[in-house]
Amino acid sequence: MSNSRKRRDAEVFSLSFLDCICCGFGAVILVFILTVTKKTNVDKADVDIAREKLRAAQVNKLSTQQELDRIARILAAVQLELQDINAKNEQDQLKLSDRKRDLLLMLQQTGALKDALHSLLGEKKALPTEDIAPPVPIPNVDRRQYLTGVKLHGEFVVFIVRTSGSMLDETIDAAVARLEDTDQKKREAPKWQRVVQSLEWMLASLEEGTRFQILLFADETTPILPTRGDEWFSTKDRKTMSEVITKLHAIVPQGGANLERAFTSVRFLPRLPDSIVLITDGLPTKSDSLPMEGEIEEGHRIRFFDIATKQLPPRIPVSTILFPMLTGDPGAPGLYWQLANATRGALVSPARTWPDT
Repeated sequence: MSNSRKRRDAEVFSLSFLDCICCGFGAVILVFILTVTKKTNVDKADVDIAREKLRAAQVNKLSTQQELDRIARILAAVQLELQDINAKNEQDQLKLSDRKRDLLLMLQQTGALKDALHSLLGEKKALPTEDIAPPVPIPNVDRRQYLTGVKLHGEFVVFIVRTSGSMLDETIDAAVARLEDTDQKKREAPKWQRVVQSLEWMLASLEEGTRFQILLFADETTPILPTRGDEWFSTKDRKTMSEVITKLHAIVPQGGANLERAFTSVRFLPRLPDSIVLITDGLPTKSDSLPMEGEIEEGHRIRFFDIATKQLPPRIPVSTILFPMLTGDPGAPGLYWQLANATRGALVSPARTWPDT
C-alpha cells in the first residue's frame, strides 16, 4: 500500500491538467487560424483595390498619351503653317521691295513726263493759231469738269429742259415776283442763266459722233427748233448749233411744268435715245392724267411725278441736273435720286455760284 501511494504521488500531471493544457492549446490554434484567415481576406481586398487603381491609372495614362499625341500633331501642323507664313512674309517683303523700286522709277518717269509736257505746252503756245470759236461756248472753262457725274452714254442723247416760271428764281415767292419783269429781265435772271450755261456745257461735252435733241417743257413740250423736232443734231454742224444756242438764249421762262408730257414726248422721237438728261428745279406742277385746279400741294406734285415717270421708255438712263427750290419742294432731291438709281442714271445739283466759282 505504501508503494501504491508512492506511485500515485510521482504522477505530476493529472488528467484534469492535461485537459486544460489541450484546451488552451486548441484555443491558441483556433485564434491563430481565425487571425490568419481574416488577414488573408484583408490582404486580398487591398490587392483588388490596388489592381483597380492600377487599371484606372493605366487608362488615364493611355488617354493622357493620346492627348499628348494629338497636341504634338497640332503643334507640328502649326509649326509647318508658321514656316509657310514666314516664307510668304519673306516673299511679300521681296515683292514690296520690288514695288518700291518700281514706284520710285515711275515717280522719276512721271517727273520727266511732266517736264516734257510743260515743254510741249510751251511750244504749243508759241505756235500760231487760228481764232476759231468753238461750236458751243463753254461757260468758265476752268470749271468744265463740274458736271462729269452726268451720264451721256450712247450715240443719241435727249436733253429735257424745264422752262416754267419757277426757273426764274430760288424761291416760289421770288419767282412769282419776277413774272412781272420784262422778257429781257426774265432771260437775264441768274438762276435761268445757270440753266442755260449748264446746257451749253453739256452740249460742249458731247463726244464726237454723239447726236442730240432738246425738248423744252412747261405747260407744253416742244423741240428747241420746232420745225426740226424729228431730227438728231450734231455738234459738228455749226449752223445748227448756232441756231440752237440762239434759240436757247431767246427762251422766256413762264407757265407751269407738265413733266408727264415731256416724258411722253420721248416716245415720239425719231428713235429712242440712249440717255436722257433732265434739267429742272423741282417736281412737276401739272399732269394730264390727273388734272387739278386751284392750289397744288406737295402731295399732288409727288403724284404728278410718279405718273410722269411711268411714261418713260424702259432701260434708258435718266440723269437729272437739279437746281432745287429753296422752298416748296423738300422731297424733290430724294425722288430724283430714286429715279436716277432706278434707271442707272445720275443726280447732280450744281452749286448756286456755278460756273463762276
